[in-house]
Amino acid sequence: MTPFERNDNQERKEPFIHFINKMDRLFSDRPARGMLQSMDGFFGSTKEQSFPVHLHETNSEYILTATLPGIPRSHISIELLPQSVTISTKVSVGKHHQSTNLIRNEKSSSQLTKTLTFSKPIDERKVRASHRDGILTLNLPKVKGNRIEIND
Repeated sequence: MTPFERNDNQERKEPFIHFINKMDRLFSDRPARGMLQSMDGFFGSTKEQSFPVHLHETNSEYILTATLPGIPRSHISIELLPQSVTISTKVSVGKHHQSTNLIRNEKSSSQLTKTLTFSKPIDERKVRASHRDGILTLNLPKVKGNRIEIND
């Protein structure tokens, strides 16, 4: 091979090498935020459009707490599926403007929704929910599967 052929071959490989390096960085660099937070950011979710949720798992149940300050119990909706729960809230904000000759009331509402998916199915009949001091607590018992022993 002549030096010219090597350079031509290198030029053809260079975009591919650049692509491989980019892919290596994508999978090896530690993300700035968690994967789900990145997905929320991609789809336009912001902190103002969500509420904090903490999940604790024991051997028998999931314990979910959501911080919903100022949201009355009647504005909270909980939907259960076999392996997920969706919490939705309806938030209404009212403003009262008064100037010299004009009184104007404005009211706007928005809906905040969060869905959590679990690795084990939930026993929907035994779920308990409580709401006190702006904290929603859900006790979500896991469905117990049958254990199978291995014989020889």
